[in-house]
Amino acid sequence: MANPSRIPRALGTPPRTAARRRASPRRYACGHDTRRRILETAITLFAQRGFQGASTRAIAQRARVSLPALQYYFGGKQGLHQACIEYITADVRGRLGPPAERAGEALGAGALSREQLLQLLRSVIEPLIEALATDRPESWALFFARAQNEQSEAFEAIQQLISGRLLQLLTELIARLLGQTHPGPEAQIRAVAIIGQATLVRRSRLLMLSALGWPDFDADRLTLLKSVLWRSIEASLGGP
Repeated sequence: MANPSRIPRALGTPPRTAARRRASPRRYACGHDTRRRILETAITLFAQRGFQGASTRAIAQRARVSLPALQYYFGGKQGLHQACIEYITADVRGRLGPPAERAGEALGAGALSREQLLQLLRSVIEPLIEALATDRPESWALFFARAQNEQSEAFEAIQQLISGRLLQLLTELIARLLGQTHPGPEAQIRAVAIIGQATLVRRSRLLMLSALGWPDFDADRLTLLKSVLWRSIEASLGGP
C-alpha cells in the first residue's frame, strides 16, 4: 500500500512559467558557475534583508550580472527565491530521499521487530545529521531562520519538501516503537524532539567544533558524532 511518509528522490521543480516571464527576447549566457554565483548571492541577501528587503537589482549588482539576465533565467524575485530554496535543500533531499523511501516501503510491508524499527529510524536520522554537520555557508542557516521568522513561502516550502514528510515518517516509526496502533501526540512530540536534536548540530556547529578542537565533521569525527547522537536518541525511546 502507498505510504504518505515517503520522501521522493526529487521534490519540487521550478515552475515552467518562470522561464517564460522574460524581460526581453534577448538570449543571455548563464553557465553553471554564474548560476551558482547568483543563487549564493541571493541567499545571502535574502538572509540579511528578508524577501521584501532584498531587491533583484541589488542581487544582480552584487552577483555581477545584468538585471535582465537574472530575470530571464529566474523570472523575477519569486522564481529566484524558489530556486534558492531548491538549491539549499537539494543536498538534504538527496541524502534523505533513498533511506526514507526504503523505510516507508518497509513500514507498509507488515509487522517489524523493535530491532528492525530502530535500524530503520537510524537509517533516516544519520543521513540527516550528516547533511546538517557538513560545511555549508552560514547564510544558509540564516536563510532558514529568516524564512521561519517571517512565516514566508520559503518556510512553507521547506516544511513541505523536508520537515513535514520527514516528521510523518519519524512519527510512524516512533509510534510503532511505542506500541501504538495509530500515531498519537506522544509520538509526534518525540519525533519533533529528535529532529530538533539533529538540527542542533547545524545551529551549534561552530561551537561544537571549537569545543572539540576539530577542524570539521569528516571521516572518523563524523562517525563519532552520529554514533553519540544516535545512542542518545535510542536511549530516549526506552526499552522494549
